[in-house]
Amino acid sequence: MPGRPNGYSEQHLFHPGGLIRESGIYLVHHSDHRTCHEVTLLRNEVFPRCTQCGDAVSFELVRNCPDLDHHDFRVRLYSIPHLEQQAA
Repeated sequence: MPGRPNGYSEQHLFHPGGLIRESGIYLVHHSDHRTCHEVTLLRNEVFPRCTQCGDAVSFELVRNCPDLDHHDFRVRLYSIPHLEQQAA
């Protein structure tokens, strides 16, 4: 997938359907339809699919945020929306 450094290990990537073990900010790597972006995901939820590329998306933990586990902040992301590019 694009945007990864040479020699990057696949063991650091997570895939849709897998259990999120750490709350934090994750970098989302899509197949070719859009560039990487960040998303906040919560522990004990499931890594979401992309509405555009389905399971051809992976997640990389950028920064863990364990404090999110102690708040009532809950937003469930069941799929990553595809943002249409707007005409200028």
